[in-house]
Amino acid sequence: MSTAIIRFARFDLSTTARTQPARVLLPLLFIVVLAATLPAPGLGIVVGAVIAAVSASIPFQGDERGRLDTLYGVAPIGRTAVVLGRYVTMIAFGIAAVGVGTVTAFVSASLRHQELPWPLVATMLLAAVACVGVSYAFQLPWFFLLGFTRGRPMIYIPVAIVAVAGFIAGRVGWLEGIGLADVLAPAPGVAALVLIGVIALLGVSAAVSVRVYRRREL
Repeated sequence: MSTAIIRFARFDLSTTARTQPARVLLPLLFIVVLAATLPAPGLGIVVGAVIAAVSASIPFQGDERGRLDTLYGVAPIGRTAVVLGRYVTMIAFGIAAVGVGTVTAFVSASLRHQELPWPLVATMLLAAVACVGVSYAFQLPWFFLLGFTRGRPMIYIPVAIVAVAGFIAGRVGWLEGIGLADVLAPAPGVAALVLIGVIALLGVSAAVSVRVYRRREL
């Protein structure tokens, strides 16, 4: 990872934290509240992933309100570094969101004297990685192309996908009769395939984002 990418990612994280603290902290607080109140143990992990997915627009909103895109256009760091640094920023936020959900899930299960078996945690974490990775891969090029205001409808797509998937699972009975003891840890091959797929998808997404952002009028 080049120095320019690291420098931009640090600038991006610090700028977002300073200028939009509520937009960063409120989603994390929302994760804690939901993870602590949901009856099923372990769901907080997926909640963290979903919140991370719908928060992809936060730094782009800061760019637009602070006219930072103009600064990026004249700064001697290059647009490629801006794009890749933003991907680092979003991945860091995704890790933080899933981490908060995971910790809250364990604490909540402990306080309720509920069992939170490792196979369930592993399955939830793999689902969280897939959710965050796929949502970022599709959303970020859109925001780099259009900016926050015109690209805002993309925010609701991850929520719609999760809602439809949950509705379908409930209607066809996929979740009926499944207990915590019935959940198996993902097979190593499946887990590796999911991780490789997410990394490859993010790589393609970053390449597309670099291409469209270079052509965008700032």
